[in-house]
Amino acid sequence: MRPSTVLTLAVALVAGPGAAGAADHSITQQDRSFSEKAVTVKAGDRLVFTNADSITHNVYSVTPGHEFELKIQKPGQSDTVPFAKAGSLEVQCAIHPKMKLQVTVTP
Repeated sequence: MRPSTVLTLAVALVAGPGAAGAADHSITQQDRSFSEKAVTVKAGDRLVFTNADSITHNVYSVTPGHEFELKIQKPGQSDTVPFAKAGSLEVQCAIHPKMKLQVTVTP
């Protein structure tokens, strides 16, 4: 096996399944709501949350196995959240409790 083939194989093994085909999906926050009510992504994909509002948000999920919190997200700020495994979760804003996003992560 050529050295470049071995290196490519090693990187693929370390990165894990789905990493090579991972995609970013944009979700904006504006007018105290998410741009989508529901989104489906594949395991390994990432959601990029962008605060397009003139107010601060706090995006989080407490769904077991999919917990995260972006803390204070100022206007204009973007943060990326990876989803490593399949499942369903609800994303909310701690500052604006009516803001909800259903995320389904497929294998």
